[in-house]
Amino acid sequence: MEIEIIEKNDNLLLERTEVRLIAKHPNEPTPRRKELKEALTEALESKKGIIVIDTMEPEFGRNETKVFVKVYGSIDTARKIENEYILKRNGLFEEKKKAEGS
Repeated sequence: MEIEIIEKNDNLLLERTEVRLIAKHPNEPTPRRKELKEALTEALESKKGIIVIDTMEPEFGRNETKVFVKVYGSIDTARKIENEYILKRNGLFEEKKKAEGS
């Protein structure tokens, strides 16, 4: 899989880097999020576990997928900012335990 970065912006207010890219996967199906995260960890030189894939849009009739990724400085920051369904998709969601006696 080849990754072509189109745009990269630092969002200091939300403590993240936002990246738009195209993942080229000739003669292969659309990559799974896990495969894409592994390739992005190498391409963006980032720690594993703080990459959040927001959207993946496969191009019809082409072996390319447009991807929007957010790279956070820490997992705690990602959990504070991202919606629950995005965290679940990326495997970063933790269920909150109910206090006993409630």
